[in-house]
Amino acid sequence: MTKADTTRAKTTLQAGVSKADVDALQVLLSELLNHPASTSLLIVRAAFLLGDPALMDLRHRFIAPNGTYAVQETQRFTALADHALTTGTQVGLSSESDGPVARHTCQLLGTDATMETRVRFLMPDTIRALAAPKLHPRMVGEGAQTLLSASLTATVIARYTALAHDPNPLHSNPEVAQAAGFGDVIAPGMLLCALAEAGFRHISPGPKIQDLRARFLSPALVNAPVQVVVTAQAGAKSRVFVVSDAQDIHAIVDVFVGG
Repeated sequence: MTKADTTRAKTTLQAGVSKADVDALQVLLSELLNHPASTSLLIVRAAFLLGDPALMDLRHRFIAPNGTYAVQETQRFTALADHALTTGTQVGLSSESDGPVARHTCQLLGTDATMETRVRFLMPDTIRALAAPKLHPRMVGEGAQTLLSASLTATVIARYTALAHDPNPLHSNPEVAQAAGFGDVIAPGMLLCALAEAGFRHISPGPKIQDLRARFLSPALVNAPVQVVVTAQAGAKSRVFVVSDAQDIHAIVDVFVGG
């Protein structure tokens, strides 16, 4: 990255993340995974900050330039477990771009709590050439548990994007999604990340999640379920795979727990 590619700013949240929105996300995930909603605060609630008016400029940076489409590559949440995301919270914003790749970071000032999103702006030919990796048993190991979600319908996706203020038309407009090279509307990467977190919490309700690190490898299409495969915990880390019925890996989410 060069200096010209980097912007930094500070701002103060005007709205933050409401309890009502977090509760609505809990209900949605509970319905999708068919288990009682977790009473713990979700790490991925931080994604809802993009709806805050103070972060409007950052939100606009996720809009793809003409002729390209914004595809999320990675997501990282660090040290967010104990922090309230409320009105008046001061945040630092950083955006870096290098051709078709952009990375945006939001940090709660005075803390280590950060949310980092990496997106790539792709042409349709590049999207059509993408191949989904398959989940193999050796990647999972012994002791893994699998949760099957309900279908990720257009209504489900719309409920999530409304909460997250996600404007990406790949999640709502079939014509745009097909023009981009996808077969249909795709589920937001952050919804898959939320399913991974909820699945881990359901299977391991005790440990406190500190960090989540997600890689998005293939699209999860509308009107299809996903499988949330939670591997056995190894020390502070557990790996969660979100895959299709055909074992295409949509996302790999590493979950780190603390005391």
